[in-house]
Amino acid sequence: MNDPLLEPFQTRHLTFKNRMVHAPTTMNMSDDKGYITRRAVGAYEAFAAGGFGAVCVGATCVRWDGLINERMFGIYDDTYIISHRELVEVIHNNGALAGLQLFYGGLIPGVGATSPLEPGKGWIPGTVSWGPTGKYPIGNQQPGVLTTQDYDDLVEVFAQAARRAKEAGYDYVSYHFCHGSLPHVTLSLLENQGRNDAYSDRFLFCERIIQRAQALCGVDYPQIPRMVCEENFDGGYDVEYFIEHYATRLHALGIDAMDCTFGSMLPAKSRSQEVTSGEVIGGGFYVPNLVALPYIKRMREGLRARGIDMPLMGSCNINTPEQMREMIGEGAADFFASCRQSLDDPDFPRKIAEGREAEIRKSTRTGASLLAGNIFNKGVAGSAQNAAFSRDRDYRIVPTTKPKRVFIAGGGSGGMEYAITADEIGHDVTLFEKSDRLGGVMNWAGNYRTLRNMEQIAYQPEWHRLMIGKSNVTVHLNTELTLERILDEEPDVLVVATGAVAALPEVEGLSAALISGFARTIDRALAEGPETLPPGAVVVWGAAEGVELALDLARAGRVVRLLEPAATFVPTSYIGSRARFVMMWAGEVGLTPETGVSLETIGDGSVAVRHADGRMESLACAAIVVSPGRVAYDPLSIRLAKTGIQVQVIGDARKPRSYGNSIHEAAYLARNI
Repeated sequence: MNDPLLEPFQTRHLTFKNRMVHAPTTMNMSDDKGYITRRAVGAYEAFAAGGFGAVCVGATCVRWDGLINERMFGIYDDTYIISHRELVEVIHNNGALAGLQLFYGGLIPGVGATSPLEPGKGWIPGTVSWGPTGKYPIGNQQPGVLTTQDYDDLVEVFAQAARRAKEAGYDYVSYHFCHGSLPHVTLSLLENQGRNDAYSDRFLFCERIIQRAQALCGVDYPQIPRMVCEENFDGGYDVEYFIEHYATRLHALGIDAMDCTFGSMLPAKSRSQEVTSGEVIGGGFYVPNLVALPYIKRMREGLRARGIDMPLMGSCNINTPEQMREMIGEGAADFFASCRQSLDDPDFPRKIAEGREAEIRKSTRTGASLLAGNIFNKGVAGSAQNAAFSRDRDYRIVPTTKPKRVFIAGGGSGGMEYAITADEIGHDVTLFEKSDRLGGVMNWAGNYRTLRNMEQIAYQPEWHRLMIGKSNVTVHLNTELTLERILDEEPDVLVVATGAVAALPEVEGLSAALISGFARTIDRALAEGPETLPPGAVVVWGAAEGVELALDLARAGRVVRLLEPAATFVPTSYIGSRARFVMMWAGEVGLTPETGVSLETIGDGSVAVRHADGRMESLACAAIVVSPGRVAYDPLSIRLAKTGIQVQVIGDARKPRSYGNSIHEAAYLARNI
């Protein structure tokens, strides 16, 4: 043992078998009335089977008008108890504690609206957008204001929901007192100012909810609220204010633990522009790992100074066992509360317990782990890396009774995912990769020297290679699968996972420059390493895809011209949420995309370009990197028509997108050979 993550922990009323908790996460997996679905049961079953000490069912709305998503769990009346019992059963059957987080939207309803809203309304019929004053709208820009009676009614609504949670069998109840929900904005020094009723006492709403729940459920029924412990806004409260005005009252109420977060969705100015308030709760690729740890330590220190020994949960941007252990280290939290890493690998606690940490599918945190939209944009929670998540019961591996011979052309994300899955099912799989290493573009997609967290991109190909090595898949490196070999060996199934190639423009001198090395595609520049570019000025043409490379070069002290052929600069889709950091850092080094610039000719040591106004310019440079976007590369499928071989085209070979699309297509098709 001697692993702090595996140590049991006792709160006032609960015994956790380890220090790993699945954090309450908005899933969007109910039916259209808010009842639990088979899909939801499968997702939470996966968490519990994965070895968490506790699994907290996320964001369950206490009254319909507080919905923020159309598939949010509900617990509006006693008819919801029976479907929640099924969730509790699968969690308990797998040896985990079961918690339920109660939620009410407040100012959030209206986020994600695609048509105009009436004042005070959310976009879901029957929902409302309102707060203590409405001065800081989040969703609807004309929110309503709650009366004293409205608050009193909601106290009872929350408490009755807690009663139902207990009756359904949940071991504890959590509260979403955070991130812009009504309880949080009532705590806020910004949104709740100027009221002249009882709820000008900002903590009173939360306090009365907990007290009334205790009256209905008993004082021994455990309650673990999730709090915003620092708003991280100019004029918002900080950790020290929270401890003095809120934490002491929470402790007096006898809560079992506090789930700590440190940011908000309010439209206010963040104290730090390097990491904004919202990024401290939602994380993101460039947000520092363990971003909440310094706040947790301040919270622990401040509580101890007041003689308060309150168990704490910490979360946000944690995806390696080493980071998890640091979160629960000396002077920090008692529990690590996992969100995204849970989705990307629900089995990670069990792998830690079994000494298989190397097999953890660590989160890359590239873009949102939500391929099916976004929870604020009519989407369902999911994982780009783990296609089985939320489809767990449907995607369980069923051994085949009719094994097929499967050839896969291309060993990138899609090809490896297909190979691993088909092998598990029992097919005879051979994987052909024309380079000397499996991984495809993900091998070098993060090959930057000055950009934070880029090592995380390599987590996915590293995991794929490890699992290929543990499988029965036959791998041929440095081998391009040819049409002749396919026709000669006649596999039952051919999978085309050959990826995409650069959409090179017709430019005089480009072909010769690519051969000489004066010009390089972005893939080559990254695969060989930006440091291999010759000394001197560098032109990066194609800012949408090349902006991060240009930034990395500029931060390393290189002179860079960043050119974009389109009239406006829009980062390519896979950069996604990273764009804010990219543009902030670009501004710090004086890097600005120049738009409407076409390549005319490429010579030896110079590039001729035409600007949007027709002006020609000759740029002397040591190298030019072209990043013109990508087109699908599929040299096989059309040539295999009418051969009797089943052909499946996946990933970028079908259409250039993200590695997550490749993984999801591969996982689906391999299960349906």
